[in-house]
Amino acid sequence: MDIHDIALTLFTQLVGAHGGAPLDADTRMALGREAYRCAEAFIAAKDLYIRELPVAATEQGY
Repeated sequence: MDIHDIALTLFTQLVGAHGGAPLDADTRMALGREAYRCAEAFIAAKDLYIRELPVAATEQGY
């Protein structure tokens, strides 16, 4: 998944959390920006987690 897929998923969940009421353009844009901020934070945390994982002894030194 890339950042756009994650942000779209988050955006649809944020819109759904508003109870299905129609949202104006400003609210939708604010939710979209929030979705991208959360997606960026998720990717950064996932990248940091992967970098912190220990390397198996058999994979070292190539």
